[in-house]
This record gives sequence, C-alpha cells and structure tokens, in this order.
Amino acid sequence: MSKTQFTVGDDKKTLIVERTFEAPKDKVWEAHSNPDILRKWWGPKGWETQIKHMDFREGGYWHYGMKCMDKAQGEWFGKVSWGKATYGKISPKDSLEFTDIFCDEAGVPTPNMPTSHSVMTLVERGGRTTLLVKTTYVSPEALDQVLKMGMEEGYSQTLDNLEAVLSK
Repeated sequence: MSKTQFTVGDDKKTLIVERTFEAPKDKVWEAHSNPDILRKWWGPKGWETQIKHMDFREGGYWHYGMKCMDKAQGEWFGKVSWGKATYGKISPKDSLEFTDIFCDEAGVPTPNMPTSHSVMTLVERGGRTTLLVKTTYVSPEALDQVLKMGMEEGYSQTLDNLEAVLSK
C-alpha cells in the first residue's frame, strides 16, 4: 500500500495528494526550495532530474528535465521529459503555489498537454510534516489525461525518493 493518498476533488478536475514524513517542516521545505537537494529526489524510480534553471521566488520559475536511466523501462530509456513550473505566492516554510507545464528543453509548451495549478501546504505536528498538494486542471478530461499517463504511480515514487532523502 502506498504511503501517498490520492483523492479526486468533487469538481472532478482537482487531484489532492497527501503524505506525511518523519521530518520537520524546515527540512521538507528545503528539499523543495534548494536545487541541490531537489535534483536528488524529484522524479519517479529509474529517472534522474537535471535542473536547467531555478529561481525560487514569486514570479520565478523552475525548468527541469527528467531522464530515464532504467533500461527496464523499455522505450522510455534515455528519453528526457521536460517541465517548467512558474512560482506564484510563496509563504516560506508553509506553502507555495505554482503553475506547471509540459515543455521542451527550450521551455516551449508541449501541444495538447495539460497545464496544472498547484498549492502545496506543509503542516508540522510533533516533528512529523504532512505535505498536502491540491492540483487543479482546466477540466476533468485534463486530469484524466495525466492520471492515464501514470501520474499517481510516478508522484508516489517521487515522494518515496523524498522520504529517502529526508531520512539522511
């Protein structure tokens, strides 16, 4: 059973993700805001993340590529999947908003791929931190598209990687 909970919102276009880590909020925040830590855990199993640009401030953006390093993943092996997240409101150590797109290495949006808007919140209780991410898409069909692409499995693996980094 996954340690990550996924719930589709009543509007059918919002995905709510929740995961609790055995780590203080400061450490979870730093893992999201420090590129040297972020590149160590972002992406599913068998993938490595390169950060082309990261300006962690309101209005700044993060441009990243995830490269498949696992030969067992067949046709994905050696391919790079690019994304770009533009940061909205940032409340240090508590929450951040960002809009994420699929793109190419130059940051040009990929046609026919959904854009998402996420609000991430961190809540600490007794040295444990709960990560809550509410991601909204333009339509239920757009959410369905990313779910069919394996978003739940990939993000669950990504958060497993985060847990491993936080435990060090």
